Amino acid sequence: MRWYVLHVLSGQEQKVAEAIQHMIEQGQFVKEGINRVEEVVVPYETRTEVYKGKKQKRKRKLFPGYILVRASLDVETQHLLRHVKGVIGFVGPGGKPQPLTNEEVEEIFRRMEQEEAEVVTSYEVGDTVKILSGPFAEMLGKVKEIEPERQKVKIVLSIFGRDTLLELNFEQVERLEDAPEKVGAEED
Repeated sequence: MRWYVLHVLSGQEQKVAEAIQHMIEQGQFVKEGINRVEEVVVPYETRTEVYKGKKQKRKRKLFPGYILVRASLDVETQHLLRHVKGVIGFVGPGGKPQPLTNEEVEEIFRRMEQEEAEVVTSYEVGDTVKILSGPFAEMLGKVKEIEPERQKVKIVLSIFGRDTLLELNFEQVERLEDAPEKVGAEED
């Protein structure tokens, strides 16, 4: 049994995986007493996102438009998998199935099981943000630097006509959708 990648319609990964899982349970991949498809996986990773000042854990597809299938492929099994609704084809040269290496499979599953989730913010360097808490709450500033490993953001505020650099936690600021043109320091 080897792991193969199936290209599927984007947004249909879970439905295709469920359809293949149903086929496995119904025994449609059994040939000569041997199950030719053992497992189907939609690779996800857990990410921590800061949205409106609150941390939220979300599952995100590692490879949108692709699922993994652990199978012992023959012509009949390939045909059955290719004709599942939502499947575009196999990933490989000329659409021929190319098995993943053990290293590739280990890396994918390692990322799926990763405990330390990556933090994603809704703002980028140069965006105008609103401070949500602390002595400068409700003030606007411009993002100067983002430090994901420390979960800190440095913003520039204009206080009494002087630009002041302030370091805050990710959840203390939120991006403004309709940001004013001039806040804090001008771009260098």
